[in-house]
Amino acid sequence: MARRDPLLPNALIVARREYRDRVRSRLYMASTVVLMALALGVALAPTAIRYFDSQTVTRIAIVSADAELAERAVGIVEGVLNSRPQGADPDTWRKPFRIELAGTGGEADRDLERGSVAGVLAIERGSDGGIDATYRTQGLPDATRTQLVQIAVFGLGVLDWTANLPSGSELGAFRTPLFDLESTTGPTVDGQPVSAQEIASRSFIGTVFIVLMFISILIYGMWVATGVATEKSSRVMELMISAASPRQLIMGKVLGIGGAGLTQYVAIVIPALLVLAFQDRIADAVLGPGGAAAAPVVGLTPALLLGYGTLFLLGFSLYAFVYAAVGSFVSRPDDLQTLSLPLSLVAMTGYLASLPILIGGGGALSRLASFIPPFSPFAMLARLMVGQVEPWEVALAVGLLLVTTIAIAVIAVRMYSAGVLLYGQRPGLRAFFAAARRAA
Repeated sequence: MARRDPLLPNALIVARREYRDRVRSRLYMASTVVLMALALGVALAPTAIRYFDSQTVTRIAIVSADAELAERAVGIVEGVLNSRPQGADPDTWRKPFRIELAGTGGEADRDLERGSVAGVLAIERGSDGGIDATYRTQGLPDATRTQLVQIAVFGLGVLDWTANLPSGSELGAFRTPLFDLESTTGPTVDGQPVSAQEIASRSFIGTVFIVLMFISILIYGMWVATGVATEKSSRVMELMISAASPRQLIMGKVLGIGGAGLTQYVAIVIPALLVLAFQDRIADAVLGPGGAAAAPVVGLTPALLLGYGTLFLLGFSLYAFVYAAVGSFVSRPDDLQTLSLPLSLVAMTGYLASLPILIGGGGALSRLASFIPPFSPFAMLARLMVGQVEPWEVALAVGLLLVTTIAIAVIAVRMYSAGVLLYGQRPGLRAFFAAARRAA
């Protein structure tokens, strides 16, 4: 009569023991505190950066041989760069830029070299009567500031042209046009494209999520492998294998250490989410009225959190089963580096495949990686954060990842059964892949 294999009760006993041992360890407590502080720092970073930026005034010098043109330039640049945000209190709001005339071009260049001014805008009238402008900075120019200066120069050209029209053709005061950016392939909310600010915010949050997923998979996966290798090297495995089946042991380890990782994840994410949820009030308190309107972290929806949680759990399970099988093939924990390095490289490949998506939308290879396990947890999450993803694409990626995880779990159990009782053999990729072929 075949021995019964009550998977769930024995697996839960192993899982409870693994969970208790991990949660009570000093390393777990210390890493939780450090990661929680890091998550809160990341959540508060945008508001902190804007606070310190609001306390500084950037000087820009304007140089022109035409005194009238120079005065006109000061007014236009002042109006564009020092436009007060909507909702800001005019009594407490401070202008971020100081626009001033420089005596000569040489003086302005010396001030720029000393760092007393951030930029020099040299404006001259061309031979055709038009405006020629040169904006000089030290090092790489700030893209946003350069764009604003370019808009201001354009407005200066329009105002200068209208000022030379006949008296009966006056068009009134120049008003800086409003500008927005939309992408036809970007993410949407209720059928409407999200703003450029929200896309940038999602890219920022997506980068944090993917880095957190990558680090968690490596840390908790190594915990699974180290736990198996330690039990094997101390001969405890021989006693455990007689009380529970390999299937129960590997499932218990994945559930227990995964539960410890999930607990740490919740402890880290909940404070960060609370900070993000109340970022408007925090920005109002720190930056004053109108500061919340410019807060760059927006667009974190429940659907995105659900997608992250699903991809994280499936991705961790996939890698954890492989790490458990790897740990069963070594006789000492010190030998894990030989077999765990390829897994780290696979996870690194998935992480690197997501970066082009977060930066610029990615290409065909990034899109393909979002469907192929074990890269899909990283690449699909990146697409969800910054791109427009059809529901069937998400369903296909999750379905393929789920099927692959189940298949890997079946193979890992067989490899674990063969590996935990092998002692005195040198670990290597050849033995690992040979066992994988036999298990398949």
